[in-house]
Amino acid sequence: MTAPQTEQHQDLRAQLVRLIIESSDGDLSRTEVDAAAGSLRDLGYSSLSYIRLIDGIENELGVYIDPDADAESFATLDRLVGLVQQSREGSGG
Repeated sequence: MTAPQTEQHQDLRAQLVRLIIESSDGDLSRTEVDAAAGSLRDLGYSSLSYIRLIDGIENELGVYIDPDADAESFATLDRLVGLVQQSREGSGG
């Protein structure tokens, strides 16, 4: 990875952490997300929170996430980062 890609990855990760916290209605903190190694399941993330997160990703990042897709695709923060990056590359953005 080049430095700009690493910076983009870190920026995207930070955006997704913020969206995760917001979609949980503030029930989670950045520290909790980091402590759970990004596992949303380990945080007790609700199905409503997942829907809010997907909506936030679509609205703020312009990336469509299929809510019926394999749940493992967005079970952790790192997988979610990869999914968003892959979607952006596929759409030319």
